Parts: sequence; structure tokens; C-alpha cells
Amino acid sequence: MKHLKIAVMALFTFGMVANVNAQDSNNPWAVSFGFNSVDFRGGPSISEIAKDYLGTSDWNVLPSVSRISVEKYLKNGFTLQVAGSLNKIETFRAKDDSGEMYSAFDVNVKYDVNKMVDMVFGSTTPYFDPYVYLGVGYTSFGDNGEAMLNAGAGFNVWFSESLGLNVQSGAKRNFTGKVADHFQHSLGLVLRFGGTGADGDGVSDK
Repeated sequence: MKHLKIAVMALFTFGMVANVNAQDSNNPWAVSFGFNSVDFRGGPSISEIAKDYLGTSDWNVLPSVSRISVEKYLKNGFTLQVAGSLNKIETFRAKDDSGEMYSAFDVNVKYDVNKMVDMVFGSTTPYFDPYVYLGVGYTSFGDNGEAMLNAGAGFNVWFSESLGLNVQSGAKRNFTGKVADHFQHSLGLVLRFGGTGADGDGVSDK
């Protein structure tokens, strides 16, 4: 945990320096790393799904950096996100009923909600970037694995032009039933960079 704190402080310092040296605000690339939580659904009904989503007692979290993503801004508010995550599932249906490893590789397309807000209201804040996403991925749980459909939402809070905090939450739905439907939440630091034009900033097109 001490080493993790040092790493976070170092990244924050680097982000501030990068901000000072940035030549413009259009940064089409972004990288993020942090934690992820896996929460398997407790039941098929809407009420059970809602209760399970809001409850945190059955979240599975590794006490280390367990999710990394790379993003490339496309255009018109769309961003391509490629992410990989690891976890250890201790709670599947009940506490301590599992000990299987979990991994996921996902490709999502994000849409910056600020683009829609801009069209309707004419202005947004540059410090808060909410988005929705849809994609596919491959998830492995124990000895089983399969492709899954991803859908969810998230947001970035920017401390500077280059450094921000990312929060994302969504559902992963199976196609064949080899891996149960579940939720995945993530929290991490995001660093955007690589600006060469006026079409993108890695998250939004403002």
C-alpha cells in the first residue's frame, strides 16, 4: 500500500508537469490505471438486480492496480476504449464461496454526453466529462470464458489539462451462459496526451 501511495503521488506530480509543458488542449490519447470491482448478479428480477447493484457487500476487489485502459479519441464525441482487468472472486453468490481468478479484455465505444448537452444548452464545464459506452469483450472466470456484451456509463473529473480521475460502472451480459452476468465498476487515474490538432482531446471534442 505504501508503494501504491508513492506511485499515485508520482503520477500526480508528472501530470501537473505535463500540464505546464502542454502546447495545446487537444489530446486524443488517454491511458488510465486503477482498481476494478466485480459484482455477480444475485437474481433475474429487476428488483433483485437493482438491490445487488446498489449493495457493496459482495464486491470483489484486488488490493492492487487491477485495471488498465488505453483510449483514442475518434470524432464527434466518440472514443475507442481498450481495457484489460484482473480480479479474484471471493464472493460469487455468497461470501467466501469462490476463489477463482477473473480476467477481462474489453473493447468499448464511448460517447461524450457533453456533446449532447452542448447541442441542447450551448455550454458545458471542461472539468467534468460524463459518458456512456457500449462494447464487447472476452471474460474468463475460473475454467470458463466467453464473449460478453458491455454497456454502462462513467465520467472523468479533470484536475488539470492532462490529469484526471475516472469512474466507470457497467454491466457485462453473456451470450452462452458460460460466465454469469455481472457488474464491473472501476476507479482510476487518467492521463491524456498527444495533441496534434483541433479535433479531439482524448475524451471530448469541445
